[in-house]
Amino acid sequence: MHARRGVRSTAPLIAVPADGLGWSESDLEELGRKAPGLLPGRIVKCDQSGALVLMPWGAARATYCAALLLAAARARAGGRVWPRPGDRVALRRWPDGPITVEGVVV
Repeated sequence: MHARRGVRSTAPLIAVPADGLGWSESDLEELGRKAPGLLPGRIVKCDQSGALVLMPWGAARATYCAALLLAAARARAGGRVWPRPGDRVALRRWPDGPITVEGVVV
């Protein structure tokens, strides 16, 4: 298959670090100290119902935790509520299988 000249993709490009997630060792240690049990992740694609997240063992669909949903419900004009592609996030994997985005890591 040949690429057509002059045709550009409109999909946004997300720079993915060599480790795939963009978390340094000190970031991981801090996550472990401040939020034991949460896992590192990176948003690949998201919408209002959840996100496709990249985790150390692969990609999965995650929903938003109650705190993020409440913040979105209370939000008025302006301000950023939902995670965006490329954001580093803290994830919770529940014993029965679901994964939730607990917060964006800055």
